[in-house]
Amino acid sequence: AGRIIDKEKRFCPFVDKTSSTMGHQQRHERSLMLGTIALLAFTSSQFATAFTTSLPSLVTKTTPSSSSGVLLFNKVASEIDETSKEDDGSSNTLSRRSAFHMFGKVATAASVALTSSYPISSATAIDVSGVATEAAAPVEMKIFTDPQSLFVLNVPKRFFTLRRTAKGDMPDPKTGKGRRGSSIFTAGDMAKAEVIAVERYPTAVLLEEEGIDASGDLSTFPSIGDPSSVATLIYVRRERDKPGQSKTVLLKDTVSVSEDGKTLSFMLKTEIDVQKPELLMEQMGVMELFRITTAKATLVDGQIMAIFASALSQDFDGPDGKALQQSVESFQALSIGA
Repeated sequence: AGRIIDKEKRFCPFVDKTSSTMGHQQRHERSLMLGTIALLAFTSSQFATAFTTSLPSLVTKTTPSSSSGVLLFNKVASEIDETSKEDDGSSNTLSRRSAFHMFGKVATAASVALTSSYPISSATAIDVSGVATEAAAPVEMKIFTDPQSLFVLNVPKRFFTLRRTAKGDMPDPKTGKGRRGSSIFTAGDMAKAEVIAVERYPTAVLLEEEGIDASGDLSTFPSIGDPSSVATLIYVRRERDKPGQSKTVLLKDTVSVSEDGKTLSFMLKTEIDVQKPELLMEQMGVMELFRITTAKATLVDGQIMAIFASALSQDFDGPDGKALQQSVESFQALSIGA
């Protein structure tokens, strides 16, 4: 019997040691949880202070100690402190449910403390008009004067400019054809697919290529024919050398003629072939692509001088579109004899 008691005595200390170790681990776990909650509470309060000091002119401050948010924050902190002191002897751990409940209280209290202590006054609301104005800032322009004194216009400053002057590049005065067709000037932004082009060819050629008698009065567009029909001839001639079937349409409600009848203005809309609409939707948020072109043709010295400025529809609707329209409006065809 003595041996059994001795064994129990030797065994009992082992049991007490295990119980003591487990209790220590539980207390350590509780301390970690409470410490984490306290750290969250402290960080939230520091964030509230740092945030408000960064916006001194945009918010109306009240006294933090008297605000309902800070009172709630202090109350939660007191609850955490009381919970950390509770120990009824039966359990040394803080339940996970209680811990998460306290986390929620701290987050709510911090949010309320921030909004109630430093509410944004309607009289001092944040002014974002400057941001909107900056985003819609007009495109900076520059003047381009033709070295052969055939035309002058404004183009966006960021655009490259290319004036063809080499022999063979300039269209023939009688046929309107050259190595580059009828084009004599090109400017643009290739990254955004924005292009400005100037063409020059004899007025009679425009009609003769379509089998139309060019023996009449060609001094004004109304004398040549219906303005919409003439605009169609001009853009069809431009599209003729392009590969594939043209999907360009004339926006008839944009056709207009100047008072002297020598300037014809119009706009075009071209559908662009899209091989993978789904991929386009992911990249640009649209299923279709269209190019908008604004154009103006002028009669001078028996020649048609036409300018075309185009961009994708999503760019044309913004500041870039206004800049392209300004380029077309500023275009002046000059008489060689002037």
